[in-house]
Amino acid sequence: MADKKEENQQKVEPRTYLITSEQLMDIMRYLMTRPYGEVVKLMSSLSQLNQLDPRVSADFVKNPQGETDARKK
Repeated sequence: MADKKEENQQKVEPRTYLITSEQLMDIMRYLMTRPYGEVVKLMSSLSQLNQLDPRVSADFVKNPQGETDARKK
């Protein structure tokens, strides 16, 4: 039973989010107040975020009105 649960969790693809530079800086400022060992991996991940091409609008990832979960059938 536990094997099936672990197998299902491994198949789920991570979601992708867009955040503003202000949100990113707020998160980084908060993390800098925490002990280094607790946050070093998170800060490294955040520092590797890719910037959205300025020619592309962030609106392209918004769900159509009324749809809240892309996996719904």
